[in-house]
Amino acid sequence: MSIKRNSKKTAQKKDPKPRSQWIGIGIVATLTLMLCLTINYRAFSQFGKEAAENEMLEQRIQAVTGNNLSLQEQIHYLKNDPDTVAREVRKFGLRRSNEKVSVQTNK
Repeated sequence: MSIKRNSKKTAQKKDPKPRSQWIGIGIVATLTLMLCLTINYRAFSQFGKEAAENEMLEQRIQAVTGNNLSLQEQIHYLKNDPDTVAREVRKFGLRRSNEKVSVQTNK
C-alpha cells in the first residue's frame, strides 16, 4: 500500500509542471507580442511624419517650378522684346537721349 501512496504523490507533483510551462510560454508570447506592437507603432508613426513631410516638399517643388518657369519667360522677353527692356529701364529712372521724362512735383 505504501507504493500506491507514493505513486499518487508523484502524480500530484507532475500536474504543476505543465501549468508552469504554459505560464512561462504565455509570458514570453505576451512580451514578444508587446515588443512587435511597439516596434510597428513606432514605424507607423514615423511613416506618417515622413508622408506629411513628403507632401510639403512636393508642394514646395511645384511652387519653385512655377516660379522658375515665370523667370525663364521673363528672361526670354528681356532678351527678345525691346518694349519689355524699355519698360524695365524706365523702372530704374533711365531714359533714352531723345526721350523726354515728365517729373511730378509735390505741391
